[in-house]
Amino acid sequence: VFYIFLLIIFKVYRHKFEIQGKIFALYKTKLGLNLMDKIAKKFPSLLYVLGYFGIVIGFIGMILTFGLVVWGTYKQLFIPGAEAALTPVLPGIQISEQLPVLSFWHWIIAILIVAVVHEFSHGIYARLRNIKIKSSGWAFLGPILAAFVEPDEKQMSKRPARDQLLVLSAGPFSNILLGIF
Repeated sequence: VFYIFLLIIFKVYRHKFEIQGKIFALYKTKLGLNLMDKIAKKFPSLLYVLGYFGIVIGFIGMILTFGLVVWGTYKQLFIPGAEAALTPVLPGIQISEQLPVLSFWHWIIAILIVAVVHEFSHGIYARLRNIKIKSSGWAFLGPILAAFVEPDEKQMSKRPARDQLLVLSAGPFSNILLGIF
């Protein structure tokens, strides 16, 4: 029912979607851009401290994740009966016996919250570094929902690596903070 509803929205507003690669449909808006600007201007000192901390945590996280994937792969290949190191969190699928099965609506709401916080954070840090945000919005990658913030790529590429890392690490770091919260 949910996907039928989304398909109807897509069909009715098809002229407002930008299709990329025949499977990615973007619905571009200006929703939230002013709020991103206000937050970036109101709390620059706090955002810089969090941003640099987020860069460090991002690199540590990449190293740890790589190590966990290598370890999980080793266990799968060489330890009989080992549990999977990675499991997709999808509705109706039992992840482990200690966790309940996730319902479809809980999954959709969680994805919505995580995606909005993630993308909004990218936008705040782009504005903090005076990088123009062209649009924000939501998208379909086939049946998979997505959200996005579209910074001006030319401006972004001309910025120093530090600024690019601030913008790029903002989304994952905000999700880590959300998870802790």
